[in-house]
Amino acid sequence: MAILSTLMLSACSDTDNDIEIALSEVPANIITIVQNTLPGISLTEAEKEVKDDIVIYELEGQLINGKEYEIEITENGTIMKIELED
Repeated sequence: MAILSTLMLSACSDTDNDIEIALSEVPANIITIVQNTLPGISLTEAEKEVKDDIVIYELEGQLINGKEYEIEITENGTIMKIELED
């Protein structure tokens, strides 16, 4: 019973349901949209999240000038956020 309670508490307290995925698992159209939006970006990391039945990809990358960006984009290609990392 204690194990079940611990598992339930862990599941309830985990609000971050992002799953790290390989860049090769990100659909090509998503990569193209991001590269067209931030020309020259070299993508380094990808995560996938399902929020309210919407698949969201969170991509991180770096431009040639060294600036790092985080981009959130839905599976249909709508960019939700572009954030310049500090």
